[in-house]
Amino acid sequence: MIHPTQRALQAVNPKLNILSVDTPIFKRYGRLLAQVDPSEVIANAKAILPDTEGVVYEASVPALEKPTAFTEQITREVYGGMPVQVGWCYGKNLQMAALEYHKGSEVVVCLTDTILLVGVIQDVAYGEQITYKTSRVAAFYAPEGAVVELPAWNLHYAPIHTTKGSSFATLVYLPRGTNEPLPYSVDKVGENRLLFAVNKWLIAHPDAPEVAKGAYPGLVGADIFINPA
Repeated sequence: MIHPTQRALQAVNPKLNILSVDTPIFKRYGRLLAQVDPSEVIANAKAILPDTEGVVYEASVPALEKPTAFTEQITREVYGGMPVQVGWCYGKNLQMAALEYHKGSEVVVCLTDTILLVGVIQDVAYGEQITYKTSRVAAFYAPEGAVVELPAWNLHYAPIHTTKGSSFATLVYLPRGTNEPLPYSVDKVGENRLLFAVNKWLIAHPDAPEVAKGAYPGLVGADIFINPA
């Protein structure tokens, strides 16, 4: 059954074919972790969630990293006991702008309804130039309460809010240290041209503000903007 918000988004974004993360097609991009109960961490996060007009990402938030049964389950079952960090991404956003990937899974806990724009690393063309066609990006609706694993082959970036006047918020689980500033310099050759932070490889649209910050402008085609429902 299609969620009313998803149906409304499809109506105002007919070219995107927005599907749900619980459809079989999503398995190409990641997996829905339906066997976990995020209610405790969602309630804890909502109680301290700030307001913002832009997009805020914080990689590691001590208040979100307090021990919970959910975080222990994710640490053991997704990361095999590796050290993880818990942060969040929240705000207002309707633009793709860029795509990133990590060498390890990212687990997204939806505090609100959200849209995820995703791709797969297998479609990135590595060569003299590194490119990825924006026409390959897929759009998925993830309802509040959804827990989504984005594996290492997944391309993604900031989530997108779904309705006019609303905002989005997600918890973000990653291997500890991901997205911190690089503690060393790299020669901008090969895949290193995309290395933007610790465990963060970033491909930006040439018109996106990320390019001015040093991101590699490798997205080919039109940037993607979402019409909210």
